[in-house]
Amino acid sequence: MLKRQNFILTAFLLSLGTAHSAFAETFEVPRSFEIMYLDQQVASKFGNDFKIDVDPGQHQIVFRFNKIIRSGGDSEVYQSEPIVLDLNVPSGAYLQLQAPYISSHRQAQDYAKQPNFSIRDEASGRDVSYQQRMLAKQSGLQNLRDYLGEVKALDEVKSLSQDAPLDPPVKMNSAPALSMLKFWYNQADIDTRKAMRVWIADAQQQAKQDSIQLEMLQFWFNKADDKAKTSFQMWLIGSRS
Repeated sequence: MLKRQNFILTAFLLSLGTAHSAFAETFEVPRSFEIMYLDQQVASKFGNDFKIDVDPGQHQIVFRFNKIIRSGGDSEVYQSEPIVLDLNVPSGAYLQLQAPYISSHRQAQDYAKQPNFSIRDEASGRDVSYQQRMLAKQSGLQNLRDYLGEVKALDEVKSLSQDAPLDPPVKMNSAPALSMLKFWYNQADIDTRKAMRVWIADAQQQAKQDSIQLEMLQFWFNKADDKAKTSFQMWLIGSRS
């Protein structure tokens, strides 16, 4: 009798563990996607490229479309720009990203430019609302990009745009604006640096190719006070590139 009771108790505890794992908070994407960051930390700390464990509450998840299309003996990789997702994870949720199945080069090419998807909570059977932003397209070698730095900059712009009064515009004090200008100038390539110099001389001039570095340089220059602008221009004169 005692053995039977122990068996029942053990089975009950195991069932509790199984139920908990089935309804733990999870975010999962199809194999044609890649999870990059959770709350600005690498996804591998919380799971892997396709599934991560999350606590209930507000989170930021960065992921991208990442599909390999094979044709004969050749393979081609199609990637979207990283997508920054802000959402509230319900308690006990199992969130799955729902996206169309991509099987051809043309489909992958088009989808990488403009991904569309929904997020469904399989535990409740309901769709989950979210906000999304996408990093700006960059030229050059993508494996050299500081994606996390770009995500943080995107958040900073969002925070400033939400907090800043509409009228009148407020200039930032010299120290942070000047620091950010130098930071983004050092992150920029030669063409972007040249475009920024031209833009400072004539704001009507438009760069041939947009970049997050140029966008951030122009943003911080417009936010800076006169002292910071003058200091930055003097710093440019002393810069070799």
